[in-house]
Amino acid sequence: MITVIESVINNVTALTSNTDSVIFPIDSIRTRSSTCCGWLNHNQGSANYTILEGGIYEINLNLTVSSATAGVVAFQVFVNGEPDSGTLMAETITAADDFANIGVNTRIKICCKGTSTVSIRSIPAVPTPTAPETPIATQVPIIISGKFNLARVA
Repeated sequence: MITVIESVINNVTALTSNTDSVIFPIDSIRTRSSTCCGWLNHNQGSANYTILEGGIYEINLNLTVSSATAGVVAFQVFVNGEPDSGTLMAETITAADDFANIGVNTRIKICCKGTSTVSIRSIPAVPTPTAPETPIATQVPIIISGKFNLARVA
């Protein structure tokens, strides 16, 4: 796999709500195909990664997170504003200011004539494992650091 774009969060970032999109302020690696003339459009400081060509893309995400209060923090990959199945990441912060590491590795398929926007968002509630119809409200996350990779694999 050739990494086409790698975006990072190096400074502690407190989200303002448990429904915020994650903004990666720095693109630390960016190949020519991930510029305005290639298949990917991303402006540093934006939460959105717009894929301009069809294909199969691999997403790798790793976040070190915390919260000002004990409880669950959760994130998910979104494609075109919809949650991507199998990408829900949740972790219980047992005490204020504890740390947790969460991540996901997934592939998405973009139609050959389509474009798609990928983003990472905080999730306001997750299903209770033993009673899925009773959701658990999440806490507002604090991101300590993070890395997001997006690569075209086929």
